[in-house]
Amino acid sequence: MRMYCKNCGKKFYPKSYYAYPQTEYCYVEEENNNHHHERIEVPAEHRHFHSLSCMKEWLAKNHEAFSLLLTTMGNNDNNIETNNHN
Repeated sequence: MRMYCKNCGKKFYPKSYYAYPQTEYCYVEEENNNHHHERIEVPAEHRHFHSLSCMKEWLAKNHEAFSLLLTTMGNNDNNIETNNHN
């Protein structure tokens, strides 16, 4: 399946290594010094950009709409340090 980049219109294949956003791995620190890596899977149908620079450019161009989306989602941040800021 091929798609077209939402920013520049270039044809790309969302299952390729270069499609964005990509699947990410994050380091999770839990109580009792329990640490592990967690995989955040991004399915191919949710990859809309052919490159990281195109994704960043699109976000910059659409910052108002993107900010509104994040604001309406609420705060899903589980990090106590950022939740307790003044």
